[in-house]
Amino acid sequence: MEDTWGIPGPTFLAIYAVLLVFPLAVGLLWTIAVKLGRKAPRAAVSGPQPTVYELAYLAGGPDRVVDTAIAALVDRGTLRVSSSKQLQLTGAEPADPIERAVAKGAKPGYNATTRGIRDRLRMSGPMQALAKDLEERGLVVVNQAPRIRRVVFFLYLAVFVLGVVRLFSGISADHAVGFLIPLLIAAGFATLVSRAVKNKAVGPRPTGEGNRILGSANSALARERKRGIPNTPAMGGVAGGALLGGAAAAVALGGLAFYPDEELSAALIPPPIPGAFGGGGSSGGGSTCSTGSSCSSGSSSSCGGGSSCGGGGCGG
Repeated sequence: MEDTWGIPGPTFLAIYAVLLVFPLAVGLLWTIAVKLGRKAPRAAVSGPQPTVYELAYLAGGPDRVVDTAIAALVDRGTLRVSSSKQLQLTGAEPADPIERAVAKGAKPGYNATTRGIRDRLRMSGPMQALAKDLEERGLVVVNQAPRIRRVVFFLYLAVFVLGVVRLFSGISADHAVGFLIPLLIAAGFATLVSRAVKNKAVGPRPTGEGNRILGSANSALARERKRGIPNTPAMGGVAGGALLGGAAAAVALGGLAFYPDEELSAALIPPPIPGAFGGGGSSGGGSTCSTGSSCSSGSSSSCGGGSSCGGGGCGG
């Protein structure tokens, strides 16, 4: 009786066992290589000083960029926050591509909350252009985890399909396939697990140089606060060692909780997602504005009426 595919059962089982380990080894070695590459020293980064939106991306990724643009537009009076925490465009669309995308998301008919605008802009053209520029300048490295897990999944899927084909070929040739079944079950389980694993990190991550620039920006902002420099409207960048950004710079480096106006900060911070850690639907910073009132930029008291915004044989 001829062997299936010309490969004896025990030999195929040994090969298949190695194939079961191969995708995992590929994933581990790839991950190690990425981490070592991230830690490797890089040449000094040249180019213009980072803008406030580039600093926001380094500090918190795409969502922080959106938050910073919202803070800048609210601070300048281009956006206002309604009593239902919807952002409303009150001026002309800005020229900056990030700000323009945020402003377009605040038009009627959209979910114009902070969370809604974040969701729409994460993979938008301006956001991808910003990430690509930072990557080309050596300030961020692309997060390879999604790609690695996708490759591991397809490798395991290929191993599983190979085992299924071998199983049916062995059965049709009336060969013993009992020892192949446990390995096939293991391959199926590994395929399901590799498919079910979710990515915790999204988007590129700062390199050592990116973190150095971010640290310098934090130090500059701290010095400005210590000197009592007021929160002026966002200018969009870092110049001469001084951070020009006011409220936008504070949000870029610290998040919406650092917006200078506490009422507006509470109104802009998205409420916790129901069922997530930390509670179910509270607004995270106070009650909403009173009915009919709105929160506008330019003043420390922005809400009317005193309310606050708040996964027995061989192998064929």
